[in-house]
Amino acid sequence: MWAIILQIKTKIKTFLYSIRWKILIAYLLIISIAFSVVAATLIQLVGDYMFNQRVRDDQRVAENLSSIMSEALSSLDANAMLLSALDASSEGLSRVLVLDRYGVVQVDAYSELNGRRFENAEAITVLNGGGADYGFYDTDDTGAIARPAALTSLTGVRAMTGLYAAPIYNDGDLIGVLVYISQAQEIYESLRTLRGQTLLWMLLVAASALIISMFVVRTITRPIGELSAGISRMSRGDLSSRVEVRGKNEFAQLASAFNSMCERLEKLDMSRNQFVSNASHELKTPLSTMKILLETLLYQDAYDPQMQKEFLTDINKEIDRLNRIVSDLLTLVNIDSDGMHLNASELRLRDVVTEQVKRLSPLARERGIELSCLIRDPCETVGDSLKLQQVFYNVIDNAIKYTPRGGEVHVELSRVGKRAVVRVEDTGIGIPAEDLPHIFDRFYRVDKARSRETGGTGLGLSIVRQIVLLHNGDIRAESEENKGSTFIIELPIITK
Repeated sequence: MWAIILQIKTKIKTFLYSIRWKILIAYLLIISIAFSVVAATLIQLVGDYMFNQRVRDDQRVAENLSSIMSEALSSLDANAMLLSALDASSEGLSRVLVLDRYGVVQVDAYSELNGRRFENAEAITVLNGGGADYGFYDTDDTGAIARPAALTSLTGVRAMTGLYAAPIYNDGDLIGVLVYISQAQEIYESLRTLRGQTLLWMLLVAASALIISMFVVRTITRPIGELSAGISRMSRGDLSSRVEVRGKNEFAQLASAFNSMCERLEKLDMSRNQFVSNASHELKTPLSTMKILLETLLYQDAYDPQMQKEFLTDINKEIDRLNRIVSDLLTLVNIDSDGMHLNASELRLRDVVTEQVKRLSPLARERGIELSCLIRDPCETVGDSLKLQQVFYNVIDNAIKYTPRGGEVHVELSRVGKRAVVRVEDTGIGIPAEDLPHIFDRFYRVDKARSRETGGTGLGLSIVRQIVLLHNGDIRAESEENKGSTFIIELPIITK
């Protein structure tokens, strides 16, 4: 039993350690993955919105400028185009280029690329008749685009720009391209800030989740820890160990089951200790008696044949008593170890009961007791005939032994529903109410002195109960002190 308890304790400790880390890791993974997905989606949505908004703003500015530049470009009025370009670039955050039909820069707000061919992909797309086009660039990688001073990032990272190319028409003919370059760095920096804040929040949420999950894990595993501590106390021999039952959840049910198991084990241990004590006492009593008788015979001076015969007769009775106790103990051990097997067959309880009544009728007449039997139904059943004979013999024999001269013992067999009911009623001394729940316990006697006088071992009713249970039956007793007792045996019957 202790080995099983130690194994359970080890398994619970392993499970407890494992489940704590599993729950913590699961919480962190779920929250981290969920937060990462939400953050990535949010940054993507915000970035798309900001860039689309920038494209729309630049498109509006570039299309307005292309309309303004149309007349000036068609008349090659460089001053008018330069003034308009400078006006659009006055804040230093944007740059305007005007290209002719061949991609040559006619006007540059920064006066750096005038007269040079502007071979940018978006401008080429417009010149080839593909319509307006837009792109984002790292300013250091554009080569052909001189970076305005205002586009330099204060953070030291490379500045990003947006370039929008819009066609310039005159009377429906493409006469040039307007290139509008604007700062896009603030978009990237805003997204970078958002990403940093998101990472910070994710770390804060992960830390909070860790703390909360530790609290949750503690709440979940605390009952298991208490259960493990209870099992640890049990493994040290403390069968009175109990754990507190909290709430009505699965852990409360587990704690309740553990407490029930502890209670049963404690009762079993007490019963075993009591059994060993009673068995030792029952075996010691006849041995002590025989020792006294033998010592008396050995050390008596005068030889008295009559006394010697009497002492030897008493010794023989004590040996018979020892044999009965040992035989009953072996029977109980056989039952407890599942070594007793039923030789079951179909039989009539009527035949078994009437046979035992006939066997005990001479004993009843000798003691001046009226023994009667009433059979109301044959009650066919499946069982072991010899063991059922032992059951009815012991119960009827006890009724006769504890009924005074002039009393009555009545045996009745009847059928109630799907069960056969055997009632053995007597008008004997009865059983006190405080003793009635224990009469089927091993070595339990209501009146120890009188029981020994009748030759009982204190095991008969316990054996009877075990045999009845093996037949899927039930046995109980009803009694009133000084008025008699009734033993009721119920057994399943064959239904046709």
